[in-house]
This record gives sequence, structure tokens and C-alpha cells, in this order.
Amino acid sequence: MKKNTIIILDATQAQVTKAFAKQARIFGTPEYREWRAFLAENPGTEMVTKTIKKKKNKKNDAKNRTYEKMAEYISLQENDEELMKEFEAQKKLSIVQKSPYRFVLNWFLDTFPELKEDEDKKDEDKATAAEEAAPASEPAADLKFAANL
Repeated sequence: MKKNTIIILDATQAQVTKAFAKQARIFGTPEYREWRAFLAENPGTEMVTKTIKKKKNKKNDAKNRTYEKMAEYISLQENDEELMKEFEAQKKLSIVQKSPYRFVLNWFLDTFPELKEDEDKKDEDKATAAEEAAPASEPAADLKFAANL
């Protein structure tokens, strides 16, 4: 979708980009004049921006994992010299990859699977904590209430 494009969704809504909507609110801009001209032809139409829906349970295994932090973690291991050589080799091999960082991160997570499992456990702990926090209704109380009616 182009920046200055207005797409008519129905008689009451027109879809625009966020950048267009932001500029259309500023008096005197080309977007402002274009929106006013559109409203003159289509009175009562409201501006709607497209929203992108994100997955709720999307994993972010790269969160807070920089090359420096990976190297620091490797330096804490018993065979740190050997692992550090392999880490540097992986960084050099990654240069020809489509996503160099992802290539190195995948090697890191394969080498240290306990880090990946910890994230899965944290996700499970959050889910169980949410289930425990939600109070379960007592069937006996519901029956007593229904009996009083």
C-alpha cells in the first residue's frame, strides 16, 4: 500500500497507513488536504489504520542474546577454550548465510540445550501460575445458590 493511498473498506470506513493518518492530522500537509477532499466526496467516513495481529505465544529465543553475552556464557564453561574456538568458527561460517546471527544462535542453542529448556520451563511456569491464579468456582456453592431460587 502506498503512503498516500486511501482504500475504501465500506460506506463508513476508509483504510490508510499509520504514516498517512499521522500526517493527515497536521493542518496544511498534503495528506491533510487529500483527506479533506476525500471527506468532501464521502461525508461521515472514518479513518481506520491496518493493525497487524501478533501471536501471543510466539517464542523469542534471541531475546537478550548478543554475541558478547554468548561469549561470556561460553567463557564460564569448563572447556571454554575449545568452545570459544568453535564459536568464532561459527561466526566466520555464518557470513555466507542468509541470516548470520540466526545461524550462530542456532549453533549456540544446540550446543547448550539447557538454555532452551529453561525458556520452555519459564513458559510452562507462567501458564500454571495463571491457571492457579484464576479461582475455580465451587460447585457446592453454585448448587446452594440455585436451590435458594
